Amino acid sequence: MGKSDSVRWIGVLIVWGIVFSLVGAIVFKSIIKPGHNRQIEALTSGKSRYDHEITINLDSFSGYSILRSEAFKEELNAARIRLNIKDDNADYGQRIKELEAGKCQFAVFTVDSLIVSSVELGIWPGTIILGIDESHGADAVVAYKNSIPNLNSLNDPQARLVLTPNSPSEFMARIITAHFSLKSLAKNYVEPADGSTKVYEKFIKAGPADKKAYIMWEPDVSKALEQPGSHILLDSSKIKGHIVDVLVVQRKFLADHQDIVGKTVEAYLRAAYCYRNDMVELIIKDAKAGGGSLTRGQAEKIVKGILWKNSIENYAHFGLLDKSETKGIDHMEDIIQKITAVLVNTAAIESDPFYGNYNKLFYDKILEALKKNNFHPGRKINILADDIGLLDKEDMRGYIELPPLTDKQWQQLVPVGKMEINPVSFGRGKSTIGIQSRREIEDLAKKLRSWSSYYLVIVGHSRKEGDQELNRELARQRSQEVRNYLVNECGISSDRIKAKSAKVFTRAGEGQSVSFVVGQTPY
Repeated sequence: MGKSDSVRWIGVLIVWGIVFSLVGAIVFKSIIKPGHNRQIEALTSGKSRYDHEITINLDSFSGYSILRSEAFKEELNAARIRLNIKDDNADYGQRIKELEAGKCQFAVFTVDSLIVSSVELGIWPGTIILGIDESHGADAVVAYKNSIPNLNSLNDPQARLVLTPNSPSEFMARIITAHFSLKSLAKNYVEPADGSTKVYEKFIKAGPADKKAYIMWEPDVSKALEQPGSHILLDSSKIKGHIVDVLVVQRKFLADHQDIVGKTVEAYLRAAYCYRNDMVELIIKDAKAGGGSLTRGQAEKIVKGILWKNSIENYAHFGLLDKSETKGIDHMEDIIQKITAVLVNTAAIESDPFYGNYNKLFYDKILEALKKNNFHPGRKINILADDIGLLDKEDMRGYIELPPLTDKQWQQLVPVGKMEINPVSFGRGKSTIGIQSRREIEDLAKKLRSWSSYYLVIVGHSRKEGDQELNRELARQRSQEVRNYLVNECGISSDRIKAKSAKVFTRAGEGQSVSFVVGQTPY
């Protein structure tokens, strides 16, 4: 070997020596030393109080204040579960993606946002395990009475709805357009605004003559009503089982850790029970923690407009009580069905993604186990015991049946709008309802159950041609026949419905059918 070869090999050895040294240093720094440090840390650290850790994705809505509360956190701590809360600013698309990826184990959705975001994602990564709350007046449609006296006034190509897209406000608009006859309303009827406060600001700047309605939430609703000439067209207390917030769990996490899911549900129900008489204080504290502020009056209005669900009401929603005990509270399957119908009818989704199998979106076994074990949120241990009588019984806040009206009260009824329904067909010169129209009336009955705070006036129409008295009598008989079908076959309370005939019409189509006007007693 020549001298040059020796020099070359020495150079190669030096280079490889440097490489091995660098690799060794990297391995030592990145693997050996950290591993040694972790071993030392493990030997010199105490035992964690937590066995598990969960993350819940949500936003700043006051209805989720219990999930952010100290009581909920403490209940989870007692179950050795660490809680992480992530506020994603109501980005439902991102929320469903993080649930699917396992970046969070739980998330809160309105039922409509869960359906839409899951359809957009193309999979169903989460399932509903608990009802959190239902809007009960916190969301409302406000307008100036001169320009928009009722919902029928929106049946105008110039009318607009000012609202926050991708929010319960948008879904409230969809409910209105799906259930009421607004065929002349323009397809681009939405005027977007970024949040309820921005909607309120647009309302203040608008003139009473502007043909616009504004969908906002508390405390902006109450502030808007201070304006002269303003009024509520509709608030969410009139809509049953549509604007509902639910707790959703990732399906894989549920399959692998049903015990943790059960403990989380228990912790929430205990926290809700703890705050049942102190929600105003919790709402104020929650707003302050989020960097905002609420007066006591504003907090009281928010609490009045949100119906937080307790354990017994959840039993009703998940079909764990006899129907006679539910006081009209909707089954979760029915809630999903009618919300899906609204989304399909308003083109938010193309078609029913469940193909009628709405039970695919909820899981009832967690609550079923609690009920079987005689769970009461005021007790710390779920055992059969006599102390249940010493605890406050949870209220089943069902839906109150409307009282009967006198003839004078029927005359004073304030029209809200015309219900959307395909024309009801009758035999020529008869009051017999056609077979297809019976199905239409049954669909109307479903809508009436959702609008349980409204009365219904069925108006029979008649042709001008021929004997007008006979025509009016036929119109009255037809409206009465529809009323009888709603009461006797569909189970709608007779106190809610009045049948009558209208003045004669010249248009043949109107002369052969009936129309449906919902109304309410004056405020």
